[in-house]
Amino acid sequence: MACGRDPGKTMPPLDRFLSVAGVAMALGTSCLSSPAFAQNPVIPPENAAGAAAASSNQWAFKFTPYAWLTFMNGPQTIKGRTVDVDTNVFEMFRDSQSLVPFMGYFEARYQDRISLFVDVMYANLTAGNSMTRNFSLAPGVGGSIVARTSLSYETLTMQFGGAYEVARAGADRGAEGPGMAGVGQTAFDVLLGGRYWYQKADLTLDLTGTLNVNVDGLEFSGDRTKAFARSGDIHWVDPFVGGRIRHKLAPHQNLSVEADIGGFGVGSRISWQALAAYSYQLGTTGSIAWAGVVGYRALYVDYVQGSGSTRFEMNLLQHGPLLGLSARF
Repeated sequence: MACGRDPGKTMPPLDRFLSVAGVAMALGTSCLSSPAFAQNPVIPPENAAGAAAASSNQWAFKFTPYAWLTFMNGPQTIKGRTVDVDTNVFEMFRDSQSLVPFMGYFEARYQDRISLFVDVMYANLTAGNSMTRNFSLAPGVGGSIVARTSLSYETLTMQFGGAYEVARAGADRGAEGPGMAGVGQTAFDVLLGGRYWYQKADLTLDLTGTLNVNVDGLEFSGDRTKAFARSGDIHWVDPFVGGRIRHKLAPHQNLSVEADIGGFGVGSRISWQALAAYSYQLGTTGSIAWAGVVGYRALYVDYVQGSGSTRFEMNLLQHGPLLGLSARF
């Protein structure tokens, strides 16, 4: 999937709109993969010339657009008022007028030991609703009130940092044949980085009232429209530390498990992430190796700002399966 919104926003189906912060944090029908997808299959040189070429090109790059099908739940406090968020990407697709997501992961690896990564999750949601209420004040005197709401909600979560391999266990089976290098080996990485959170919301409320009078031959009709608009944004950065385990199951098959924790009161009170991913190399096109990626990810944040009627608090858990296509070059 997201993610919070501007403290000044109070929207009828607030829990659904807020959940976007997760779809968008959440949805993701396209984007980069998370650090867990940063595994680099080891392709062994088959001769001395291949080994020389490999040593001269020690950098490898990976780009993974992905979709995160998120479920979101947790309490949300805006201007001192608390609502419970309980939604998912499927409900957001059903209830929104438009939903534009972008999710993707990029990693640069050096000597298959040091890596730099950026993981972006972005979504822009437009939603609206209208309601009509008829009323009667007396015989012949009545009217209606029409309320139209429009919400534009934008959310961005960006993870960035580096990883360093501190240990590797298992024998190297490269001598058994092509593609066997690294099979059965397990690498242990340490992670250090940050998570940037940003949410912006623009809310418009239009009220139109109509009064009709038809009493004793007197006929009168009139209407009036009033518009209200609110907008704002909120953002912060959480540092995090974590670890990752990468295991090569078989030729062209990799498994990765990762966890991190952050916040520490610098941005949010606490945030954490856990994910597991499996990748399988589907084939190559020239110098590009293509791999399919499936996995599961959970992301939690507990952020508080202000107090009393100005209090903003986001206590949100986002989780769900990941699907991606990785290009390594």
